[in-house]
Amino acid sequence: MKKKARLPPDFDPSLYVSLHPDLVAAKVDGTEHYLNQGFFEGRPYRKGYHFHIDVFSHCNLRCPSCLVGSKYGNIKAWPRGLMAPELLAKILDKARSECHVQTVAFFNWTEPLLHPNLPDLVREVKVRNLFCMLSSNLNVLRDPERLLAENPDLLRISLSGFTQAMYEIGHKGGNIEVVKRNMERLAKAHAEASAKTKIEVVYHRYRYNHDEIAPMERFARSLGFEFRTQLAYLTVVEKIIEFFEGRATPQDQEIISRLALPLDRALEITSREPQASTCYLLEDNVVLDVKGNVMLCSGSSMESVNVIANFLELPLKELQELRREKTLCRSCMKLGLQDYFQASPEFERIAAETIAAR
Repeated sequence: MKKKARLPPDFDPSLYVSLHPDLVAAKVDGTEHYLNQGFFEGRPYRKGYHFHIDVFSHCNLRCPSCLVGSKYGNIKAWPRGLMAPELLAKILDKARSECHVQTVAFFNWTEPLLHPNLPDLVREVKVRNLFCMLSSNLNVLRDPERLLAENPDLLRISLSGFTQAMYEIGHKGGNIEVVKRNMERLAKAHAEASAKTKIEVVYHRYRYNHDEIAPMERFARSLGFEFRTQLAYLTVVEKIIEFFEGRATPQDQEIISRLALPLDRALEITSREPQASTCYLLEDNVVLDVKGNVMLCSGSSMESVNVIANFLELPLKELQELRREKTLCRSCMKLGLQDYFQASPEFERIAAETIAAR
């Protein structure tokens, strides 16, 4: 018997159509399309969000371009501890009742593999049929067999070199030989478990580490992992604004000098472009700390002024309204920083020129 379509009580036909470009172009009736076709295709009828959740309260490395490594703000005031599966379950259930959950990513500023019960958290995501993503520096890998048994959809390994001398510049406090051994362990566990998890290595490109891309790519692909590179960025919005206003510290100037994409040239491009009225970091992503507090965005610091409210205590719609009121957003969007964090052909051209001029 064919499953019968039902119209959800909070169904908005205009919103439903707006979420699907093909329906906008076809000028369909939203209610009619959903009942006759969209319901059976599993098309979302609510606004979609990517949830970035720090399930552990700190990181084991001190990468200079990161919030933790640069010790920006009062890090001692951050919430401490680790997220319990019970709290995560409540967060996920509330999220699913309020929006279309596109991704659950266990990372923002911290290292998820430090959580001793990470497989239990992955299970909470997967039993709800949600996409689960992890990103790690892979200096710690406790039990790859148990983790992969829960079948997270994507596990990303972040690094910046093939030799220790190169790697430790961008990933301060890390050991690339430990990372490579853990990559081998991960590949073995993946093969033995016939896991479905996609594993990719993301190599952060600085001005100085281009020559070690090829050996790392060979190594990663020999293990069956996917491989790609991305430009390294200065990741704290407040620091970028301080640089633009001429207030960067000597330490930040040193970090900026290592970037393949010079920050001043990048901001020259983003600040002159016509400014968008909305920001994907604000409108498409929800960032939570280890206690379930909603943060302003994935690029802002953990300063108390950027804490919105606990996710479980307010409706998502109200949380979004509170996020939009923050003055930091206006300063950020004026510089087009939402575009800074997205790759563009012009950025790649500038980076190529910078590397060639070494």
